[in-house]
Amino acid sequence: MGANLMTVEEARAALEQAQAAYDAAKGTGVSNVAAASRALSAAKRALATAEKAEAAGVNVGGLSRTEQLSTIRQAEYTAAQEEAGRGEKPTVPPADENYTYDYVWRPEAGGRGGYWNLVRYPKAPVITKTGNNILITDGTDNTGYKVIDGRLYFNGNLFSGSYNGQTYENGIVKVSSSGDTGYRTVDGKLYFNGVLFTGTYNGQAYENGIAKITQNPNPNSSNAELLALIQSLQNTIANLSSKNATDTAAKKAAEDLAARQSAFDVLYSEMDAIGLAALVEPLRSLIQQDVSPSEFNVRLKQTEAYKNRFIANETRLKKGLRVLQPGEYIKIEDAYRQTLRAYGLKQFDNDEYVRQFIENDISSAELSDRVSMAVQRVQNADPAITRTLRDYYGIGQTDLVAYVLDPNQQLQKIQRQIAAAEIGTAARVQGIEAGVGVAEQLAAQGITQAQAQKGYATIADILPTAEKLSQIYGATMEEYDLSQAEQEVFNQLASAQRRRERLTQREVAAFSGQSGLARGGLSEAQARGQF
Repeated sequence: MGANLMTVEEARAALEQAQAAYDAAKGTGVSNVAAASRALSAAKRALATAEKAEAAGVNVGGLSRTEQLSTIRQAEYTAAQEEAGRGEKPTVPPADENYTYDYVWRPEAGGRGGYWNLVRYPKAPVITKTGNNILITDGTDNTGYKVIDGRLYFNGNLFSGSYNGQTYENGIVKVSSSGDTGYRTVDGKLYFNGVLFTGTYNGQAYENGIAKITQNPNPNSSNAELLALIQSLQNTIANLSSKNATDTAAKKAAEDLAARQSAFDVLYSEMDAIGLAALVEPLRSLIQQDVSPSEFNVRLKQTEAYKNRFIANETRLKKGLRVLQPGEYIKIEDAYRQTLRAYGLKQFDNDEYVRQFIENDISSAELSDRVSMAVQRVQNADPAITRTLRDYYGIGQTDLVAYVLDPNQQLQKIQRQIAAAEIGTAARVQGIEAGVGVAEQLAAQGITQAQAQKGYATIADILPTAEKLSQIYGATMEEYDLSQAEQEVFNQLASAQRRRERLTQREVAAFSGQSGLARGGLSEAQARGQF
């Protein structure tokens, strides 16, 4: 997509805003810092582009960033060429017998400046044939006698007549009848003593009877100069390729260094926000090393300092629990410590307890419940409850709070045991020993301490009479004991209530001489046994 290019002033204002946003993002979270850092980098690039566009005097608005940079570089190159000041091309010298000439512009390395260089090119023969005539237009002398393609020309025309004692017709020698000795030309080829001649004759070189045309008096010289020019061009191309490769490698190295610096800065900012920038400082040397930017996080977690600071994560990983990120880890630590200090439990506000809470995945809400229970229902509880806890579970007075806060103990188990001790204590106040099994069962049913106190008070009222009647009539009637009373009072068991009522009715009947229960007696029994 196209991007509207800002002016330099606008780009500078945007950079100031991005810098302020980055400074404000510090300490507000990892994602905020990373986003602000990316925005700051983009603002810096936008300012650099705007400054280059202004210096080059081009408008690149609406172009992509790649197109913007390409347009700016082209304008810079054009400006450099104009700055070089080629001037007018010098006048080319006229061609001579062997060469033609021209001026060629030679730019300096980097495209800034250059000079006009005079070069020469060896002439190549251009032979034009018209009928039996030939015209050599290579800059050489075209007058006099010339042998071309085995035929003799004079001033560019096929020769007919005598030349050097030989008769020619249309450039071809006429065979003499005087024998085959000496030099003879037959069908355009030169023979000597009847054999095709190879050598020099009358200043003309022959090979297998055919005249060789020598157009350049010194071909080796021109060839050497041409080869030298080619070698020079090849060297220039090689040097430019090497420089381009070096520039590309340097650019990539600079980009990689900037990426590593950015990765370090982001990680440093994240850890600095939670007060742990010192853990990142040892990684600063990685900026100058050939490592991936993503390697910084990996290397940080491999340091002993990092492992020791977040040591509970190792145990969590072994238990299959999720590894906590640094910010989350510290937040949970702070919540634990605030709860312990709020209830005055400073003896438990230490790294060992906090580590165990994190290792066992104790939430801050659960810890608050444990602390509240430890203080309100244990530490400040009736001494009678403390004794019951010791009798039921062997927990001494000095161990109670630590037992409740022990992260290895399940919260529901602790809650049930404390509730059972409270129920057992309510029974003991009435002179009744409920026992740990019954107390835990009632606690599991949800019977509170207040309900237990009221219930055992009722049992203490009805149980003595019911037990006495059971002893008197037990031989003929069902007995009524403590378990029956607990069933009637706490579970509203009708059969237990009827068992007690029948004993009462039998007692009333025995004293009144009736087989049934008087109306008043039943009402009284029901009232006494109701919970």
